[in-house]
Amino acid sequence: MLAKSTRMVSLEIFMPVYRYAPLKSPCKLCGEGFDHRHDASDPALADCPTCGQAVSRVIVQPVNTPKLLAPTSVSKAKQAGFTVFKRINDNEFERQ
Repeated sequence: MLAKSTRMVSLEIFMPVYRYAPLKSPCKLCGEGFDHRHDASDPALADCPTCGQAVSRVIVQPVNTPKLLAPTSVSKAKQAGFTVFKRINDNEFERQ
């Protein structure tokens, strides 16, 4: 039983999140819109699950995040203005 529940949770993590907005003026319950997670093969929502108002799917621009290609060296961290410490023992650090 545990294997089934963990599998279902892992499937939810990989389902895309879609943004929906009401077709009329902002809703008192939903505001400017809401996010809804469902499988890509499922049809788009036509009505809001909370208030029942007609909604349309909004295209959201993907967020680009920089990727760290290599571990940062101590010298690069110092050049960037960070203070670098070295662990001496469990409770003590010294500045490099």
